[in-house]
Amino acid sequence: MGCGRHARDWHEARHRWKEHMRAKAESWHRGYRSSGNRAFDEYREEALRKLEDEQREFMEFLDRLRHAKDKSEFDQFMSERLNRPPSGPEPQPQN
Repeated sequence: MGCGRHARDWHEARHRWKEHMRAKAESWHRGYRSSGNRAFDEYREEALRKLEDEQREFMEFLDRLRHAKDKSEFDQFMSERLNRPPSGPEPQPQN
């Protein structure tokens, strides 16, 4: 079935994206020098931390949505499969 590969590809792409964003965030943090105002620097760090938390929560939300959609599609498939009429008489074994 192709769905296994699709899920694997999606997870690999998501992992690459998360690594890219993590590296970007780290370089972004390192790229900031002190503004010379400690209160502002603390404010900036807290704002960045909140944005990172929101991004993580949003990615988790998307994961839950995708899982719910996958489950719904699978449940529909199983329901249709169980409710379809038999395809004909079973072949009899020949001796």
